[in-house]
Amino acid sequence: MKNNPREKYDLLTGRLEEISRLGGVMSTLHWDQEVMMPPGAAAARANQMAAMAGVLHEKSTDPALGDLLNAVGLADEMQFNPYEWRNIHEGRRDYDLATRVPKSLVQEMAELGSRGHFIWAEARKSNRFEDFAPVMARFVELKTEWARAVYPDLAPYDANIDLFERGVTMAELSPLFENLKAELIPLVQAIRAKEPPHTGCLQGHFPVAKQEALGRRISQDMGFSFDMGRMDISVHPFCGGSHPTDVRITTRYRTDNFIESLYAVIHETGHGLYEQGRMPEGRDLPVSETLSMGIHESQSLFWERMIAQGRAFLSHYLPLFTETFPGNFAGVNADRLYAAVNACQPGLIRVEADEVHYPLHVILRYEIERGLFDGSIAVGDLPAVWNEKMRDYLGLVPPTDTLGVLQDVHWSGGSFGYFPSYTLGALYACQFYRALAMARPKLEHEIERGEFTGAREWLGENIHRRGRLLSAADLTRQVTGEPLNPAHFIAYLKEKYGRIYHLKH
Repeated sequence: MKNNPREKYDLLTGRLEEISRLGGVMSTLHWDQEVMMPPGAAAARANQMAAMAGVLHEKSTDPALGDLLNAVGLADEMQFNPYEWRNIHEGRRDYDLATRVPKSLVQEMAELGSRGHFIWAEARKSNRFEDFAPVMARFVELKTEWARAVYPDLAPYDANIDLFERGVTMAELSPLFENLKAELIPLVQAIRAKEPPHTGCLQGHFPVAKQEALGRRISQDMGFSFDMGRMDISVHPFCGGSHPTDVRITTRYRTDNFIESLYAVIHETGHGLYEQGRMPEGRDLPVSETLSMGIHESQSLFWERMIAQGRAFLSHYLPLFTETFPGNFAGVNADRLYAAVNACQPGLIRVEADEVHYPLHVILRYEIERGLFDGSIAVGDLPAVWNEKMRDYLGLVPPTDTLGVLQDVHWSGGSFGYFPSYTLGALYACQFYRALAMARPKLEHEIERGEFTGAREWLGENIHRRGRLLSAADLTRQVTGEPLNPAHFIAYLKEKYGRIYHLKH
């Protein structure tokens, strides 16, 4: 066995599987914290998650794991297939990242993330950013320390972005976002000057039980398996779970707005389909994992915006909407429903934003994060900076920090560099949908009949089951025939909303 790379590879994958399964335990603890855990358990859970983070760190930095990676990494290229080499390369990357970070730093970030979530929730409830500011400031320090340990040659914020979008840096994102701002701000101003579509059918009283049944029905129609998943309620909708056979999506409900909940369900179902659709072999190995946060977000936005906000989808489900909420949809036709669902107006809350305004919410957060890490923005100044950017980009000023700088959960866990993935995902989704429509010329007719199998199988074949065999850039080229091209997204928005709002090009 001493000189047998194949046997060492088997030992390596055994260790990688163990690490993945422990990560699944951590994910379940996180889901439980967000959904079911009693508030009084906050301190105990913080200690539990810190302990589990320590165990994971020890397993991930075990010198024996490094020895196995060194041994198989020296093997002849023909001794392993591309699937196996990807496990080796991903294992190597994760090991190198983990061994560069002190265990004490890993544990402090885990503990602060758990404790910070509850501090953020209380600060949000009481509209007191100053209560959360120390957590925010400490996380910037810790994530800067982390960045210098793992990527000493990168700017700290670039290192944080790389955690979610491998190889993407500020040098790429900043001009991309400046271009989007230049196109979107005039578009939202032109839309604001027009009479909005009538949205009365979307307003009223919508019992939560009926919303739950409607969301579950549509999630099942899309292909989400409730034998391998579940749907619950949380403050912030998300997709979690521990394995492709245990995928957990959440939403939140408002009795005066069923659209928010329904589209959160559709969005998180898109994430869930990606997880449930991963390659069937080696599901505890790195090669099978989802590719990047931007690609993951593309799958949720593909279903939420490219399909579910389309006229064909709404035409199919209008009878079900009418049956569920007869007082609202009696006499409403598909064109009126399509215009109402796609009504476009600026709002304070990112997760409630329409597809035109949403990128501006993301760009605002990206610019703030960039400023926090380069020192040009102080944590104490965040409410004022936030409000100024909201006024400049969206024409709104939040009346409270709860509706402004405290609205997102991400910073309470130290997830800096995550927000750009949302807009990258929108660009990917638009480009993927364009490729699917070219491959399936009758796609709109299929959707109007409620037939989603073709779209789901196309995504499974081209994206879900490919795991990490390709980079995001290479995957995009293979699936669409070109690199990521924001021109498709801009053209899509201008064409769609130009028709709805009768804008002149």
